Amino acid sequence: MRRVLLFCCLLAACDLPRDPDDTLKHVQNATMRVGIVNAEPWTIDVGSGSAPSGVEPSLVQAIAQELGATVEWVRKPEHELMRDLHDRKIHLVIGGFTDVLPWKQEVAFTRPYFTDRDRHVLAAPPGENAWLVAVERAIERHKGEITMPNGETARR
Repeated sequence: MRRVLLFCCLLAACDLPRDPDDTLKHVQNATMRVGIVNAEPWTIDVGSGSAPSGVEPSLVQAIAQELGATVEWVRKPEHELMRDLHDRKIHLVIGGFTDVLPWKQEVAFTRPYFTDRDRHVLAAPPGENAWLVAVERAIERHKGEITMPNGETARR
């Protein structure tokens, strides 16, 4: 028990987790830029001028609400969105991703928010650990609200 307490104190003293580019601070009470790839039922994007729907846009809206942020949807091809995410030009990318995508060498993935035959994740900028922790905590708080088209509720 003492070791755990000591570790927590040291962790707090080091100001961890960190965001080298302050992603969490830039998003709170501001704009969260989210790339979207159409992948029904996870993301349903009818194009600019309309808000996307589906499982993941609903989850992103819940995260944004917790952070006091508004969502700006970014529409580009998947490889461009992942490059922008890697370069920290956007804050998240959604599109029905699983944890086995080749992008995992370039970007970070959240812990799975839903598991069926695959483990579904959101993509985040690499190394922005405070941001990733905030997103994962929000996902955890809202996972009971994530409902699939067949009525199934999210589970891990």
